[in-house]
Order: sequence, then C-alpha cells, then structure tokens
Amino acid sequence: MEKKNRFLLFIIILTGILLRIFNIGKNSLWCDELLAISIGEHSIKWIIDYITYNDAHPPLFYILVHFWLKFGKSEFLLRTLPLIFGILTIPAGYYLGKKFKNEKTGLFLSIFISISPPLILWSQILKSYTMFIFLTLLSFYNFLDYLENKNQKKLINLVILNTLILYTHNFGFIIILIQTITLGLLKNLDKKFIFSNLMTFILYIPWLIKIPYQLKFTLGVRRPIPMSLRLPYTIFYFFLGESINPFNIKILIPTVILYLILLPSCLNGISYLNKSKKILISTSIIIPILFAFFRSTVPQNLISFSFFWYLFFSLGIERKNIRNPFNFLVFLCFFPSLFYYYSGNTSQYHDPSKLIPFREIYKEIKKLERVDDLIITTENCDKDILAPIQWYYKGKNKIIEIEDENDLKKIYKYLNKYERFFLTLDYVNRPEISDKIKEIFETNFKKIFEKKFIYNEKLLSKLKGKKEAYYMIEVYIFEKI
Repeated sequence: MEKKNRFLLFIIILTGILLRIFNIGKNSLWCDELLAISIGEHSIKWIIDYITYNDAHPPLFYILVHFWLKFGKSEFLLRTLPLIFGILTIPAGYYLGKKFKNEKTGLFLSIFISISPPLILWSQILKSYTMFIFLTLLSFYNFLDYLENKNQKKLINLVILNTLILYTHNFGFIIILIQTITLGLLKNLDKKFIFSNLMTFILYIPWLIKIPYQLKFTLGVRRPIPMSLRLPYTIFYFFLGESINPFNIKILIPTVILYLILLPSCLNGISYLNKSKKILISTSIIIPILFAFFRSTVPQNLISFSFFWYLFFSLGIERKNIRNPFNFLVFLCFFPSLFYYYSGNTSQYHDPSKLIPFREIYKEIKKLERVDDLIITTENCDKDILAPIQWYYKGKNKIIEIEDENDLKKIYKYLNKYERFFLTLDYVNRPEISDKIKEIFETNFKKIFEKKFIYNEKLLSKLKGKKEAYYMIEVYIFEKI
C-alpha cells in the first residue's frame, strides 16, 4: 500500500470511529436494547429457552451481551459492543474492495461504510447488526479468495464464519445461499465446498431444531409496509438510513438523480470484472432484496448486504479520478441524514421511539414525586423483560401496570389510599388503554402536571396515504379534588 493511501485509509477509519462514538450515550436505551439487556442478564440456558419461543434471533449476540454486562450497565458502555464491530467493518470493507478490484475500490468502499447513516446508527444501538455485517464481510472475503485460488484453508474459515453468522442472525443462510448459487452458476460447485456447507449444517443443527418455534413467533409479526414500496424502501434505507424522511424530496430527488448519473459508470465497472466476480456481485445484490418482500422483514434485517450496493457504486466511482468533484457529491448525499441523526430531528426519523428520553422522564418524575405517591403506567412491566420505567425510575413509590381493561380495577383499588397519582402512558404499544386511563383521571381528579414527548407522524400511515400523528409518551400528575 502506498504511503498516501495508507494515510487516507487512516483518515477514513478515524472519521468512522468519531462518527460512531459521537453522542453514543446521548439517547436513552431503546425498547429492543432493553430486551437484549433483559435477556442477557439471565443464564445462558435461560437465554436459549426464552428466545426459542419469544424472539426472532439466534443466541450468539445475547450470550455476548450476557458477558458484556459484567463490565457495567451505562448506555455508553453497553453500546461499545456494537461499536467495536461497527468500527471493524471499515477496514474489513477496504480489504474486500481491494480484493474485488483494486486499492482504489477498497478505499471508496471503506468511505461508504465509514459514513453510512444506517451503519453508524446500528453501531450505536445494542443490537446484533454490526456483528452480522462484520462477519459477512469476512465471509465474502474468504469466499472470494476461495473462488480465485481454491485454497482449502479458506473453506475452513468459511465453515467457522458462516456458522458464527447463522448463530448471529437467522438471515445468515442468505450468505450461504449466495455463495452456493454463485459457484453453481459458474459450474464450479465442487465436493470440497459442498462438504464445507455440510460441516456448517452439522454445527448449526443445535439451533436449527429450534428454528420452527422461532418461525412460529416470527411469522406472527407483520410489518405494515406496502408490498409495492418494500423494494424501493429497502434500497432507500441502505443509503439514507432511517433518520431522513422519504418524503423529504429536497434531499431524495437530488440523491436519486446523482446515483442514476453514476449508474452507467457502475455497470461499465462491472464489465471489466472477471466472470466469477460479475456473478458474485450480481447474486449478492439481487438475492437479498428478494427477501424484502417477506411480510415480517424490515430493511435492517438485510443491512448486512448493503455493502454490496456500496461496492457496486464504488466500482463506478473508481473509474473516475479520486479527486473528481462528482465523488464528493455522491458522499455528500449522506450528510443530511447524518445531520438529522445527530440532531435527533423527530420529524425525519422513521422510528422516533428510539429518541424517547426515558432517562430524563424518570429523573423528572423522581424530582416531582412525594412520599406515598402512586405511579401508574401502561408500559409493559414484565418480570423477565424490563420496561423503561423499571430500568430508569430510581424512586421508591409503588408502580402498578395497567395492561388492558381487565386491569382497570387495579386503579379503583388504590383511589382512596393515595392523594396523588402519576400516569406514564405508552402510546406506542398501548394507545387504547392509555386513552381510557387518562379519561378516568381527567374526569375524577385535578390535573396539576402534564408533559408529552416525541410527536410522531406515522410514516407507514403516510405511505398508505393516511395522516396519523400522536405523542409517544405522556406523563401526568393528578391529585384529589
């Protein structure tokens, strides 16, 4: 590597590190992060038993969280786990791009990964996606080496990496599918590769036998994304993430035009590749996005395959001079999304629930409460899976959860025993019961405090031509008249 390019790669990695560390502990823990923490706090046996019937993910990441919790429980410390994998994806992307074409391609691919809005977001959230991406990059690096050299050691690496991937995310099978189809189309599917897949399958059997139970759980989840928009929304997500509104046409239209202008150069770049690489990049782009049409799939499930889209466009940019102003415009498209991400602009976020300031909400409640107040919540307070109120509330007053209408009698049981009542109403998960409880207290008591958090215009409703908006969390204090 030339000294100039070594310095450039250092700057790219440093930029990615700074973007991923900046504000990493700012937001309160999101519901999925609390789920990961709650699961990780139990024994490994409990983790496996629980997620078999109640989750859509394999156990490896939760087991890592189990051990990571021993270092501490602050937002920053817990999020360093995905952060580490998120940082490692940058040099891994460089080496894959370099092996795929040349050093220039590797540098451009590493820039895409370094400043990618969705990859930065998932580097700051306690989920398995950055680990999934990193392992996928390593898997394809070794697969590409095997394609070129038939090196048997690379098959051993593939068995290890693909097994780890399958235990990290259930969409890991797509990686093996892409690699097998690529060799099949090349008429190069030899016994050694088939045997390596068989070894991966054997190592995966302990979890494979649990997949039917997880499928039952997963297939019960329906993501209300219109079928006609699933493909464009997934591609949009790969490049602009979830911190810019798809209806922000001032950003969207110039971005689409810019990438359409780049498209012929990308196709031309592919034409110079050898046959095996042409087939590999084609299958790696086409096959994953077919899974976007599954009703339980959301774009982040496929984020591990976004780097092949970045590689595709890196091949187009690579044909231009590295200092060409057009290259800067391509990468400049990411910056509005990054700006909205770091500023926490709720009008742009696809899922503003990630921005709910639970830490601040419960600190304020602790300051306002008196001895012998009652706190009523519609958050899901499970004995095993912690709700935000269970994690962040540090006061000593009694908390009761109202889950549905059958629980309303709990309220009346306490009305005569307490003078003041706090209500924390979860309109994300339990809007109907939250409305009913609020109505009861507004009718019978004096409201002395009211605060609402995170105004949300429902993106999916807007995609369907409807307009729905609400506050995600509402907090009230009532007292007897």
